[in-house]
Amino acid sequence: MGLNYSEIVYPYSFSELKALVSSRFTVLDSYIDERGTPNFVISPKVNKENFKQMSKELMKLNLIPFLRKNGDRYVIKVFLKFLEKRRKNNILNVILLIATLGTIFLAGYYSFINTPVLKDILMKGENAFLQAGLFTLSLFAIIGLHESGHMIACKIHGLEFSLPYFIPGPPPFGTFGAIVSLKSPPTNRDELFDIGFAGPIAGFIATTIVAILSFKLGFLVPETDVSVWEKQKLVQSISWPRSPLLFEVLLPFIRQIPQGFRLVLTQIEFAAWVGALLTFLNILPIWQLDGGHVSRAIFGASKHKIASIIGLIILIFSGYWFFALFLLLWMFGGGRGTAGAEPLDDISPLSSSRKILYFLSLVMLMLCFIAFPSL
Repeated sequence: MGLNYSEIVYPYSFSELKALVSSRFTVLDSYIDERGTPNFVISPKVNKENFKQMSKELMKLNLIPFLRKNGDRYVIKVFLKFLEKRRKNNILNVILLIATLGTIFLAGYYSFINTPVLKDILMKGENAFLQAGLFTLSLFAIIGLHESGHMIACKIHGLEFSLPYFIPGPPPFGTFGAIVSLKSPPTNRDELFDIGFAGPIAGFIATTIVAILSFKLGFLVPETDVSVWEKQKLVQSISWPRSPLLFEVLLPFIRQIPQGFRLVLTQIEFAAWVGALLTFLNILPIWQLDGGHVSRAIFGASKHKIASIIGLIILIFSGYWFFALFLLLWMFGGGRGTAGAEPLDDISPLSSSRKILYFLSLVMLMLCFIAFPSL
């Protein structure tokens, strides 16, 4: 029988909820606050796994527990879970997927036919549609694996999530990436870290593979010819910081360049370049970007706000002020400012192994850093 706590109707009695919480924790005090929310003050000896199991039990009852520190007290608040009434419909996901494949293909085609060195000299007679298809396959593999990383992490932790919403875009990229919507909150900082970290590491691995492939398929051209093409502005030499440090590190291990020659790369290299750029932008410790989830899990709420500001400053000084402005409008337009995603258990610390992985995210950030081309 449902019980009315103030204006909120809970499907279970207060004593039943207390019994459930008491089965996992030592309850020192319990009460219903002025908003009608059940509160349970527990012993400071919090077991991360116990809370995780309890939250699973409460979720089955359409209830959500939050564990927070209030002064010197550890309090579990139990809220009603919002039930989504709309039926699942993946038509929009499919439409966006098809549209994004189309716009990436068009971007690849446009790029190839407008690169005379490839179209008329090095790859003369090659089918432009085939080259556009290879570009599409390369870039979509990077973005698709990035999103798959998020979904796999959610699946492992039993969290609900949407299919990816791919975002079509104009040339030269053909896409603005994709978004996976999390439909249930992460239980603790470990889960929040995994969700944020899994996408960039999967995308980084895919980017590395595509970059290696592009180096293998590149053309060795006499330096005198390349110099002429550069004067004619048919090709341009791009190095760090306009090209990711990842490329500089990988190339000597993949391809030996004889003296007097230069390596001219195909569109597949550009797909890897876009993949590195997306990884760099996503791994920045800003708000609710992937790197923001990692930062929030590592530093907690207050220090994450500082990390977000640092991330925005990096964006601006890297030349991506327009993206920084977009994020600021999105952040403060929603009324939450720099606040990141919150786990249900915001007290239990992040595991030591994940703290080590955090340094890997910093390495990815440095290897994938790309300054805006106009700088």
